[in-house]
Amino acid sequence: MLVIGSRAICYHFPDFRPPRDWDLVGTDEEIARLDRLLPRAWRPRSVHKAHFRLGQVLVEVANASTDEYWGKVLCQFQDEPTIEEPTLGTMHVAPAPYLLLTKHCGLIYRIAHWHKNLEDLYYLRERIPTIPDSIAALLPDALADSRRMFEKPHITHATEPWACHPALLPLAEPDLHTRLHDLLKLGSAPVRDQPTAWDGFPRMPTLERRRLMRLLFAEEAMVLAAEQILRPNLAVPSEDEAELTRWALRSLITSGLPETWRYFGVNHYREIRNLVPAGWTSSIASLPRRSRAFHGCEANETRCDPAPADRIAPVRR
Repeated sequence: MLVIGSRAICYHFPDFRPPRDWDLVGTDEEIARLDRLLPRAWRPRSVHKAHFRLGQVLVEVANASTDEYWGKVLCQFQDEPTIEEPTLGTMHVAPAPYLLLTKHCGLIYRIAHWHKNLEDLYYLRERIPTIPDSIAALLPDALADSRRMFEKPHITHATEPWACHPALLPLAEPDLHTRLHDLLKLGSAPVRDQPTAWDGFPRMPTLERRRLMRLLFAEEAMVLAAEQILRPNLAVPSEDEAELTRWALRSLITSGLPETWRYFGVNHYREIRNLVPAGWTSSIASLPRRSRAFHGCEANETRCDPAPADRIAPVRR
C-alpha cells in the first residue's frame, strides 16, 4: 500500500500538524486483507474507496485495482521508502512533491475544511519549490480525478452568479453590482471595464497581465462581500472586514468561474487578499441596507496565510 495525505506529509516534514486519519492507496487484495482485520467504517459503499476503523482512527483506502489513476500512482511509487504499522503492515510513502500536487487539485471545489487545506498547500509550497517532471506528468490525471469526485456537486452548488464574468448567470441586481465596482475600484476605473478583463488580458506582458488579474479578483471579491452586507440573507456570521474578505475570496475560487480563474485565485490568494484595503466598507456606508438573516459559514476554521505561486503546480525541474 501507499501512504498519502497528512501521514505522508508528517513523514517528510515532522513539524506538520498531527494527522488524524490514514489515507492510503491499495489493491483489491490489500483491501480484502484489511477486511479480515478491521471493521468497516460507515461510509457509502464505493468500488473506488474502502473505509475502515483502526481503533478510533479512520482508514481510507483508494482502490488502485478499480481506478486507473490510483493504479498508475501506486505503480509509480512502489520503490519509495516504507513505514510499518502493526495492523496495516508495510506501506510505501508518497514523495513530498506528489503530496503538494494532491493538496492543490481540490481547492477550486467546495471541499470540507477548505481553508485548512489551503494552508496545507502553502505549507508545502514553502518547502517544495519545484516538482520533478516524473511527478508533474501525473497532474492531468490528478485534475481529472478531482473533477470526477467533485465536479457534479460543484455544478449543483456553484449556481450563484458570484461575479460579473460573461459566462456566468445574469446578476440579480446588475445596477447595484456596477455601482459597487465604481465605489470599490482600486484605480481610476474598475478593472472589469477593460475590454479583455475576463479573458485574462491576453495581449498584456506577463507581469502586467498578472497584476491586472489580481486587481480584478480583489475588486470582485469586495463587490461580492459588499452585496452580502447590503442584500438579505448574509452568508457570513459577521460584518468583520477580514471575515467578509476571506469568505468572498473562497466563494469566488469555488464558484462557477472558469477553472483557470479559480486556480489563479488559489495560486495568488495572498497577493489578492493584500490588495483589499483596510476600511473598504466605509466606501459603501451611505448605501441603503435591507433586513437580513444570518447564516453560519465556517466561522471556526483556521485562518490561512499562504505564500505566492503562479501556476496550477510549482515550476518543474
